[in-house]
Amino acid sequence: MTTVLLLCSAILVLVAVAIELWMGAARRERLRASLQHTEQRLAATPAAPQLAGMPARPAAPAALPTGTARAGGLPWDALLQRAALRTGWRLPILWLLGATLLGWAAAARIGTAWMWPITLGLCALLLGLWISRRILALQRRLLRQLPDFLDNLVRLTGLGNSLQMSFQTASQQVPMPLRGLLDDTLSGTRSGLDLDRALSQAAQPYRLDVLDVLAVVLGVSIRIGGRSDQILQRMSDFMRDVDQARQELMATTSETRMSAWVLGLLPPLSALLMAIASPDFFAPVLEVPLGHRILGAALLMELIGGFLLYRLARSV
Repeated sequence: MTTVLLLCSAILVLVAVAIELWMGAARRERLRASLQHTEQRLAATPAAPQLAGMPARPAAPAALPTGTARAGGLPWDALLQRAALRTGWRLPILWLLGATLLGWAAAARIGTAWMWPITLGLCALLLGLWISRRILALQRRLLRQLPDFLDNLVRLTGLGNSLQMSFQTASQQVPMPLRGLLDDTLSGTRSGLDLDRALSQAAQPYRLDVLDVLAVVLGVSIRIGGRSDQILQRMSDFMRDVDQARQELMATTSETRMSAWVLGLLPPLSALLMAIASPDFFAPVLEVPLGHRILGAALLMELIGGFLLYRLARSV
């Protein structure tokens, strides 16, 4: 029984880590390709002609090293900020205490101490799912607010204002959560950073490709020149088209994705509720060697079925 329970806990942790690494590799590859394409297009833009008698523009300073979102912050502060949660020690301690209390209740109810790691693993998976949903919701809100901000920025730039002044004025008319990101960017500019570097540093916790592309556009426009308003307008139109296509895709595939979640979570939740509601009925699965083999086979089939349902939901 000890070996089976330890194997279950290890498999749950490995599956969560594998899914995160798998999704993160594709996101990093798309970001790298997008940044390279944007830099190649903007570098081909001719620089503004230098007037006679005017001093040459100084060379741009070296790039700042990337790091955490806030200097001296905790390791999980970037994740909490990306999920629109309060940073610091309070929330992780509350989550740990709640998971520990739930594990103690499950172990006392079923009568085995090995329910601690299983309960903690399930709590970690559910918490990770909840945080990922909050991150996706925040990213969607930011992506929906960015086109209006870019339109306002283009309008102010077209009236003759500088790009930095237009950015500062347009940021005052943006609601949360984008307002918080822009305020952090302006705070970085007041501390001596360039606008593009301040935006890149403020956008690090959110991990949005479009923010990195916007920082590249602003940096090239400030240092080289060119028609930045046209590029920003195209970005705004493209983001609106992508958001509309994403909403149509989600509406079309919502039934398939919900069915995949229900079919994937129904067996483990049913087994957990059965073990808590009737420990005597579920005890042979944890005590008899045949029950160990049945539990291991069920866990293996659940992992295979969950992976196939995940591939099905990702393919539609």
